[in-house]
Amino acid sequence: MNICNFEIAFIVGIVMACGGFMKKISIIGSGGSGKSTLAIELGRKLDIKVFHLNKIWWKDDKEHIKEEEFIEIQKDIIKNNDSFIFDGNYRNTLDLRISASDTIIFLDMPTTFNMSRSLKKIITTQNLKEEEKKDPDHTDKLNVKYIRRLANYNREERPEIIKKLKKIKLEKRVVILDNEKKIELFLESIDKYSNH
Repeated sequence: MNICNFEIAFIVGIVMACGGFMKKISIIGSGGSGKSTLAIELGRKLDIKVFHLNKIWWKDDKEHIKEEEFIEIQKDIIKNNDSFIFDGNYRNTLDLRISASDTIIFLDMPTTFNMSRSLKKIITTQNLKEEEKKDPDHTDKLNVKYIRRLANYNREERPEIIKKLKKIKLEKRVVILDNEKKIELFLESIDKYSNH
């Protein structure tokens, strides 16, 4: 069984319990859930290159690339890399990334957590100089559309993701983390596995 029961998996090491080494990873979840932070940390621990989808999608604060180009870039990454970490939700291309990944990590965090973390990030980013703004997320501006999406994510987008994960749970490694402690323990399990 490849879907991870976190409480059991942590005892023996979640990576080993999930059935082996992770090389092709997709991290998904709401804005503000901590995808980019986890992706960067996981990339460092596993020595795997991270691809932040927001950086690829957005040209600047207002303009983004075309959908066709976005798909082709992801296909090229998948084709030309033996390992990768994708950071980002992007429902229209999610199936492409899931199909190519051996591990899908879903940050299933509460709406209040996602909202407060996003607000904190926005405030922090606004206080930085332009050259210091290294956050890969395109969430530096607080707007009604973004707030509405965060507020409605668990009701409108989460059910579709859960449905997809249930379908692939026997063929892919599915890790669902729903609080900060579990994320912390998950990263600790990576260290334990890497030291063997």
